[in-house]
Amino acid sequence: MLKSLNNKPIDDLNLSILRELCNNARTTTAEIGRRIGLTAPAVAERMNKLEEAGYIKGFHAIVDFDKIGLNIQAFIAFKCGHKHHDIKQLIASIHEITEWYTVTGNASMLLKVVTGSRDQLAKVIARLEEYGETNTSLILEAQAEMNMLRHYQ
Repeated sequence: MLKSLNNKPIDDLNLSILRELCNNARTTTAEIGRRIGLTAPAVAERMNKLEEAGYIKGFHAIVDFDKIGLNIQAFIAFKCGHKHHDIKQLIASIHEITEWYTVTGNASMLLKVVTGSRDQLAKVIARLEEYGETNTSLILEAQAEMNMLRHYQ
């Protein structure tokens, strides 16, 4: 069973709302309601409760970086021996890092980097290597529109 919402198990209707929002966060409450069998006000109320309870953390646009000239995208496995707090400050100062994760395994972090050139990527790598080891993989193709909730019934 999934985590509870206000001490009640999260129900199928809330899961359906989350699925619809994962597919397209701009779907109107009326459209979501039509698809799952609720009125728009009922969907809006449930969405508000889901936000208040922390199930919905935000709504984001998926940007096509290639179209704005940021066509070098990579994952960098980063292994460092410095304090986590210091590394978080370093990462925050490198604007080409768009996502980062603390991970298990050989690396301590996985960083997603988006740049407009190989030179920019090389500078990011050089800066990180002042603090630890890097292993870089270029992203050849990405599929960002995955909806993991489709697996939960």
